[in-house]
Amino acid sequence: MKTIRILIAALALLCVVPTEAQKKKTQAQPEKPKTEKPQPSPGDLLFENMLESTQRVFIIDSMVVEKENFISEIPLPPESGTLTTYDQFFGTQGNNDSYVFVNEFGNKAYYSLNDKDGRSQLFTMDRLGSKWSKAVKLEGIAGGTSPNYPFMMADGTTFYFAQKGEGSVGGYDIFVTRYDSDTGEFLRPNNIGLPFNSKGNDYFYMESELDSLGWFVTDRNQAEGMVCIYTFVPSKNRTNIDLSEMSETQVKRYANIHNIRDTWPSEEQRNKALKRVEKMKARSASARSHHGDGNAFVINDQRAYSSASEFRSSEARELYNKLLQMRQQAQRNAQQLEAWRENYTDGDSQRDADILSAEREQETLLLTIKDTEKQIRILENKSLSN
Repeated sequence: MKTIRILIAALALLCVVPTEAQKKKTQAQPEKPKTEKPQPSPGDLLFENMLESTQRVFIIDSMVVEKENFISEIPLPPESGTLTTYDQFFGTQGNNDSYVFVNEFGNKAYYSLNDKDGRSQLFTMDRLGSKWSKAVKLEGIAGGTSPNYPFMMADGTTFYFAQKGEGSVGGYDIFVTRYDSDTGEFLRPNNIGLPFNSKGNDYFYMESELDSLGWFVTDRNQAEGMVCIYTFVPSKNRTNIDLSEMSETQVKRYANIHNIRDTWPSEEQRNKALKRVEKMKARSASARSHHGDGNAFVINDQRAYSSASEFRSSEARELYNKLLQMRQQAQRNAQQLEAWRENYTDGDSQRDADILSAEREQETLLLTIKDTEKQIRILENKSLSN
């Protein structure tokens, strides 16, 4: 019995004490590495910082097209300028990723081109008679890389373009700057923020002040080689979305333009805006079908001109060119007033003051136009009688 008890104790001891091989196996097991969260990129941080100041935008419509030909799909009216590729404008090859904007009068161009070191730069040049002047680099625009997609507003001062790098959420972002006539340089550009910009590529912000319409292009959420052209209603004063009315998920959906319906003030206002788009397209098609500048000007009972080149008096010709600009400005003012009145809300004192001020400016401009027309006729008839 004693022997049996000794054997049982020995077996129990073997079960409790690990073998040398078991010890080595236990010691050889490595510790599990600690998982670290990936650090957000500068673009991610910028996107999060911009969320709280996402701009409220009224996006009317969207259209997905091939990036290769997207320029031809943008319905920019002639009075807002023209867009083309560098190769089409200059008759070259190999620069179709660079773009040219020419203002409504056809006498000033802005474009992007790589310099001798392969870095993209923005340039401008003026049309003098039938020739273009030597290109001049835009001064004051710095901080990012690969600037491209230029667009100058009708005021000749407010300039939009897109660039990568510093201050961009991701890829190309749209920036705005203003020309300082005192220094001859542009002011430091500012990122126009969300929802115009995104973690994708966003570019070519454009406006037609006459029609109170705007466009911008993006490849966010698009297949390779495709882009989306958004049509929106520009706002005179920036208004941000009300964060108290949205959840965090809703804010991000709005900033990423998950659904343009989320931006509509109402179905009625959206339908009114769509009608403006159709009127603009019809007007643009009509303007392109006519020769000359499309502005018939009566000199006397027997004579009417349709272009500046027909004037004999150089003074009358100069005034006529100024008259065309004033007429176009009057059209833009009238369209803007119509848009403000359509969207007018009772009790909006700021908008009421804006409308009254715009009406006074329009009255003054129309009186100036009439006086200029009289002066042109006097000068030209005097030249014809000599």
